[in-house]
Amino acid sequence: MEKKKRKKRNPYGLWIIVFLILFGGAFCYYRENFSAGNITFTAAQPGIITHERKVSAVFANQEQPVKAPNSGTIQFVGKDGQRFRRGETLAAVQQNGAAPGSNQSSLSGTVVTADMGGLFFHQSDGLETIITSENIMSMDLEKLVAQTSQVKVPGQTVQAGEIVGKIVNNLSPTLAFLQLSSIDDITGKTIRLTAGNQTMDAQIMRKSEKPMGIIVQFPHYVDGSATERHQEITWIYAPQTSGVLIPASALWTQGEEQGVFISTEGVIHFKKVKVLDKNDQQACVDNLPVGIPVVTNPRNGLEGLIAR
Repeated sequence: MEKKKRKKRNPYGLWIIVFLILFGGAFCYYRENFSAGNITFTAAQPGIITHERKVSAVFANQEQPVKAPNSGTIQFVGKDGQRFRRGETLAAVQQNGAAPGSNQSSLSGTVVTADMGGLFFHQSDGLETIITSENIMSMDLEKLVAQTSQVKVPGQTVQAGEIVGKIVNNLSPTLAFLQLSSIDDITGKTIRLTAGNQTMDAQIMRKSEKPMGIIVQFPHYVDGSATERHQEITWIYAPQTSGVLIPASALWTQGEEQGVFISTEGVIHFKKVKVLDKNDQQACVDNLPVGIPVVTNPRNGLEGLIAR
């Protein structure tokens, strides 16, 4: 009986198996350690999504410059920005330059009275009779934006005819020209603006394509518009939304579902959410508890990883 021939073993098979085991182990180690190691998290927090844009504004009020009746030493009555009635004394100019009194009852010299009621500011910018609420609607807007303010505050000694301040009618609404990059998105009759600490709806009075922008009328006098004619104000172009906020970069689309990767019990999972609102930086979502860790740099392959 012939001996059975021994089957030759393939020396490479064992090495292939060893290689696959090592490769699989290395892949799992890399996936769980290096891949998870560069994932960044942030906690979902309550907050508000705002839609705001900075715009340049040129303000116009009913203003009247006040001139010194003669040369001499001027003494103002009251504080800068104080309201006076028509005919009340604003200041006095002493021709001899003698030391003036410290209050209105001891004023001497030629008095300066208010020709109209309003706020009296001890400064001027040379545009009181140029950019006004009366002529802003009809003036050349290209010339308007080209006007430069040169604020001047009088010294203790003034010359006859020198402008020493201005009266601003704060009972009349302030108007302004807003320079915009486009007026295509301007719809409706009003626009919501924040100037200083005041947020209000201003009425759109006129649109302009050259220069690009709109003229608006505020519901009342805008504080600070008389002393700083050129300002940067805030246009609130959409309503705000409050809720749970996450970085906009955390949003991820998986298949047809939009959601985020979260960490629960140390493991990363994809969670579907509904985006209620967002801007360039943040998104407001529902179906997400406050404080839960959210991946801020999502990508494929995160599902099931151990959060490090």
